[in-house]
Amino acid sequence: MKRIELDKSLFEGKRIGIALSGGRDSMCLLYALMNAGVEPFVIHIEHGIRGEESIRDMEFVKGVCDTLSLQPHIYKVDAPKRAKEKGISIEQAARELRYEVFDNLLASNTVDRIALAHHANDQAETILMRILRGTGIKGLQGMSADNGKYIRPLLDYTREDIDAYINENKIEYVEDSTNSEDIYTRNFLRQEIARLKEKYPNLEESFARLTRNAKETEDFISHYVPEVKKENDYVFINISDLAEKTIACRLIQNGMKELGVLQDVEEKHIDAVLDLAKKESGAYRELSHNVDAYKEGEQIVLAPREKSEYREYPFEIKEIENYEFTLSNDVPDSNELRIIQGNIQNLSKTIYIDADKLGKGVLVRTRKDGDYITKFGGGTKSLGDYLTDKKIPLRVRNKILVGAKDNEVLFICGVEISSKVAIDENTKKVIKVIYK
Repeated sequence: MKRIELDKSLFEGKRIGIALSGGRDSMCLLYALMNAGVEPFVIHIEHGIRGEESIRDMEFVKGVCDTLSLQPHIYKVDAPKRAKEKGISIEQAARELRYEVFDNLLASNTVDRIALAHHANDQAETILMRILRGTGIKGLQGMSADNGKYIRPLLDYTREDIDAYINENKIEYVEDSTNSEDIYTRNFLRQEIARLKEKYPNLEESFARLTRNAKETEDFISHYVPEVKKENDYVFINISDLAEKTIACRLIQNGMKELGVLQDVEEKHIDAVLDLAKKESGAYRELSHNVDAYKEGEQIVLAPREKSEYREYPFEIKEIENYEFTLSNDVPDSNELRIIQGNIQNLSKTIYIDADKLGKGVLVRTRKDGDYITKFGGGTKSLGDYLTDKKIPLRVRNKILVGAKDNEVLFICGVEISSKVAIDENTKKVIKVIYK
């Protein structure tokens, strides 16, 4: 066993927050930090998972803070609700909500860094979990002791080291009853690793050596990986940069990170993107963490998955605050109607419409099944096929606004108009549609 002595370079001169659950690991970290001269900003998150036991933990933390003359900062979140809304596990939902709290504290400069109580056993669990899910070298690096925002001062110490520190300093803590249950993935792995340690007592050291080797390899490979290009909420990767799989893996992982996916990307999703690169333009794949990949010409585009919610509004001059466009009469000509749409990539075309041909009863809405448009030169075509012909990316089609009567589309904002509302020599009133 090693005596716990924290690396002061992780926190000296910084305002340090600590995620304090009240369990043995976080209590060990609290006392170790205070013994190193740190007066931490205490963060306790009540996840809404364990009922009365969770309330007990919160009250315990408050009591500890009172004894140590610290101010506890309590945050209550609803992990079961988030899990249900997003269709994810309660584990993942709790983690997301936790890090939202942490990130807000960091962004507001309330704290400079947040100390987490992960230790060598947690590192072994993390790496084993990633291996079972199909990680590559990047995932084998495990957790970092210092990534700029989060520090893990106990990462080099085992559970046995922590237990010795707790016993030596007579530190009280609370026990989370779910730690002994197999229903959560990490707890299951924790128990399996405990069994493995009976045969391989130096297991944590072996995992630590693996992480060091993986980091050295990753640092070498990263030197040759091109930067990903991000515009608005989309990440663009050149297909030509995906020719070598090792480089491709890093590119895709970096692209996912740009979209806020901090967890390791599984190999099956890497393979899905590489397979997509061989398909026709317009194909797409659903990836993990609510991200989709699209093939557009010679690029792969990674995009956040959005719910396709149908919206419709009367075609009249008024303000609409709960959607991404504004109808207003602030143009010089009173016969003009201006429509402004934001956050649509590569669509900024101005179109002109014969107001009298447009008539009454037009709705401004998103597309729906059965929509069609009359092309210039005659003939009708389904809206989907027409947008394909116009090379409008699949990822933005559900955002595009159209003007329509029933299923007949008379204009597509930023794209085109139907021949039925085209301006000619008899036109008296013009509607100008600006889409940007």
